[in-house]
Amino acid sequence: MAGLPRIAIVGAAPWLAQGLASALADQARWELRVQPAGEAADAYVLHARDEAEAATLRAALPPLAPVLWIGAAPVPAEAGAGDNAQAVGQLSEQAGAEQLRAALAAVLAGLSVRDAAAAWPARGAPLRASAALAEASEVAEALTSRELEVFELLAKGLSNRDVAGVLGISAHTAKFHVAQILGKVGAATRAEAVAIGLRMGLIGV
Repeated sequence: MAGLPRIAIVGAAPWLAQGLASALADQARWELRVQPAGEAADAYVLHARDEAEAATLRAALPPLAPVLWIGAAPVPAEAGAGDNAQAVGQLSEQAGAEQLRAALAAVLAGLSVRDAAAAWPARGAPLRASAALAEASEVAEALTSRELEVFELLAKGLSNRDVAGVLGISAHTAKFHVAQILGKVGAATRAEAVAIGLRMGLIGV
């Protein structure tokens, strides 16, 4: 596993950190460390129960370290600028395994993603929010209302067959919509499309 990105998972309780590790398990993409003691990592997955705990966790990390926060607590943000902007994600505790993996992949790629209902960032300037707004607007206009419905279901981890069942369409039609979405957002895979959609605010989780 040498050369894989190192991910440190720190939870408010050991069982929660272990649960996050199980959901994020993907040996092809990263190496996980649960509750590491001062060990350096390429990105961090943190669970905070409140703002004070989030501030304490953040203070122990290197400046501008990529962080995926789990939970509803407002998180301390470091804005940075340009290529030095911090990559930050925030998802609710109800996020599914596919959403967690997609959000972590986005953060590792230098993107910032968030749950549609998350109160983030708590302070500091919005992260990477300038040119991204125009880009997101263009993509949103390119997607049809049906494609946006399918996109939301993709974010929830549904397969093409499940999407078809929910929307009352054929599996072939669902597959066509997924292909259109990937093409319009410029993604090669469903997970990448979800990461882009989260980053642009086109979908929630």
